[in-house]
Amino acid sequence: MLAVFALQALLIAPLFTGEFTPYRGSIEAAYITDARFIVEHFPDLSWNPFWYLGFPFEWFYTPLLPALVAIVGKVIDDIPAAYRIVAAAGYALGPAALYVATRTVARSRVAAIFAALAFIFLPSVSYLLPGLQGDASAFSGAALPPPWRLVALVEYGEGPHVLSLSLALLALAAGARYIRQPSGARLLIAVISVVAVALTNLIGVLGAAVFLGLVPASERIGGRAEGRYARLFVIGTFAGLLSMGWYSLGFVRAVFGFSTPGSGDGGTAYIWLPVVLIATLAGVAWLDRRLPEGGALAVGWVAVFGAIVVARQFAGIALAPQPIRYALELDAAAAIAIGVAIAWALRKPALSERGRARAAASVALAAIVIAIGAGGWLTVRERLGPDVAWRDWSERRVALWLSDHLGPGERAYLTGDHAFWADVFADVPQVRGGVDFAFSNPWWAHVTYQVNNGTDADISKLWMSALPVRYIVVTGPASSEIYRDYADPRKFDGQLPLVFDARGVRIYEVARVGDPRLVIARISDLAAPTSAIDRTAISEYVNRVASGRAPGKLEPQGLGAWRAEVEVQAGEQVVLRQAYDTGWHATVDGRAAVVRADPIGQLVVDVPPGRHVVELDHGVHADFIAGLGVALITAIVWFAVAVRRRLSSHE
Repeated sequence: MLAVFALQALLIAPLFTGEFTPYRGSIEAAYITDARFIVEHFPDLSWNPFWYLGFPFEWFYTPLLPALVAIVGKVIDDIPAAYRIVAAAGYALGPAALYVATRTVARSRVAAIFAALAFIFLPSVSYLLPGLQGDASAFSGAALPPPWRLVALVEYGEGPHVLSLSLALLALAAGARYIRQPSGARLLIAVISVVAVALTNLIGVLGAAVFLGLVPASERIGGRAEGRYARLFVIGTFAGLLSMGWYSLGFVRAVFGFSTPGSGDGGTAYIWLPVVLIATLAGVAWLDRRLPEGGALAVGWVAVFGAIVVARQFAGIALAPQPIRYALELDAAAAIAIGVAIAWALRKPALSERGRARAAASVALAAIVIAIGAGGWLTVRERLGPDVAWRDWSERRVALWLSDHLGPGERAYLTGDHAFWADVFADVPQVRGGVDFAFSNPWWAHVTYQVNNGTDADISKLWMSALPVRYIVVTGPASSEIYRDYADPRKFDGQLPLVFDARGVRIYEVARVGDPRLVIARISDLAAPTSAIDRTAISEYVNRVASGRAPGKLEPQGLGAWRAEVEVQAGEQVVLRQAYDTGWHATVDGRAAVVRADPIGQLVVDVPPGRHVVELDHGVHADFIAGLGVALITAIVWFAVAVRRRLSSHE
C-alpha cells in the first residue's frame, strides 16, 4: 500500500508544489476561498458577507477538505500551497486505497497489485465516452492520456471528489471486513470511513453507497444473506446519524433545492436509480459463484456507474445528480475488474503449476500495463507544475483593485472565473460566489441571469443600486476569462462611468444609493418584484432607499453582528442591506424584535418611532444545532454501549 502511494505521489510530484496551476477554469478557487475564510475569520464563522449578498457559512460545502487545507495552511502560512498539498495527497491515496479495497473483496494480493497499476497507468474506461478522451488528450498532449481523474483534479479542480473517491475505497474495504467478520472495532472504522466521505464531497456519498451497497449480494463475503444486509444497515444507520452533524435539514434543502434560471436542465430520472441498483444486486448474486472472487462485485459496480454515466451521455437521462462526474467511480470499478481478471488468468493451471512461468507472466503483464500509460505520464508531467506568474493574473489584479476601492458595505458584481477567484486574493463582497446552492437570498441568481444575458442595461443598473453594488466587472473577448458569461460585453458602455480598463477587463462604477450598510426607509408597503425585469417594483424600491437615511451611528461587531443608533419616523423600517436569513436575530433597546425579508430579500426590522438602539446578530441555525445534537448523542450512546459490553465481557 505504501509503495503504491509512493509511486503515484512520484508521478504527480509537481502537484505538491507552488500555489496555483495555470488552469483558471478550475473550481478549486471555491475551496481555497473557504479555507482562507476559516483561517482569517475563525471563530466568527456563522455568516459570510462576501458571497451571495451574504449567506450562512454552514451551507458553504462539506467541510473536511477546506478544514484540512485551513489547518495545513495555518501551519505553513500559505493557504493556496496547502490546498496543493492536500489535493495531491488525496489523489496519491487513490491507488493505495484501491489496492486495499481489491485485496479485501477479492482476497488476492495479485489482483490488488494489478488493480492499482491499472488505476495508475491505464487510460480510463470512461474515455470510451464521446468528449472525455478528446478533453484528456488536449490536456495531456498524448494519444493515450493518463486517467481522467487527473484531468478532473488539475484542469477542473475536483479536489473534494478525488479525495472522496479515495476515502470511499477505504470505506469499501472497512465495510466489507465488518460485513464478513463483524466486531466493534471494525464497525467503528467502517462508520468513520463513510462519515469521512460524507464530510468531503456530495457526489462521493452516492459513490460510497453504491460501493458498499452491493457487497451483501456477494455470497462469498460470508454468513447468511440477511446477516450481511443487517450489518450494512448498521453501518448506514450509524454513518447517517453521525453525518447529521453537518447534513442539517437546511443544508440538504439548499443542496437539492437550487436550480439555475435559464439552465434548461429539465427534470431528472433519479427514481430509476433504485431499479438499477436492485437489478444489479440480483445480477451480482447470480454471478458471484460463476466468476472469480470479487469479480461479480466489480461487474456490478461497473454496471451501476456505467449506467449513470452512459444514460446521461447517450440518452440525456440523469439517473443521479451531475451524472458525468461518476466517471471517476466507473474507472475505479473497472480497475478492480481488471485486477481480478488478471489474477484469475495467472491462476490458470498452465501457469500456477510452474512458479517461474507465473512470475514471468506477472512481470510481463505489469510491464505492459506500465508501458501503456508511461507515455501519457511523461507527456503530462510538465503540465502539472505551478504557474509562477499567478501574481500577474487578471483575477488577482481585479480582486485587489476592488478591495482597495470598495467602501464599507459596498459590493462588486463579478461573473465567470473572476467571480470564483476574487475572494481567493481579497475579501471582496459580491453578488455571487463559488458554491451556487449556498445562498439565502434567491434574487441573486435571477439578477445574475439578467445582467449577463439581458439587453436592458437600465434594469441591471437598478438592481445594482438596490443590492448595493458599486462596481460591475465586465470581461470581454480580449480578457483571460474562461467562461465569458456576458452575452454583450459592451452593454454598459455609455451607460456607466468606466473606471478600470486593462487586459480586456472593464470595471464600471454605479452611483451610490443610500448607505450601503444600513438604511432607515419606508419599504413595508412595497410589493415584491414579480420577476427580475419588473421595472416598476425595482424602481420604487430604489427610490425609497434613496430617500431613506443613514443611522446616527453604526458599529460592526463581527462579520454577522451590528449595533446601530437610529431615529425612526412613523412608517419607516430599519433595513440591513444583506440577505435575510432565519439565523438573524435582532433586539431594539435590548428587547427581542422580529426580523424578516424585505421585497428583494434583504433584512428588515420593524422599529417603533423614536430614537433606539438596534442590535443584529447572526447565529447558526436551529436545525444545524439539532443535527449536531443527534450526532453527539449517537456517539455518546454508542460509546456507552461499547464500554458496557467490554466491562461485561471481563466479569
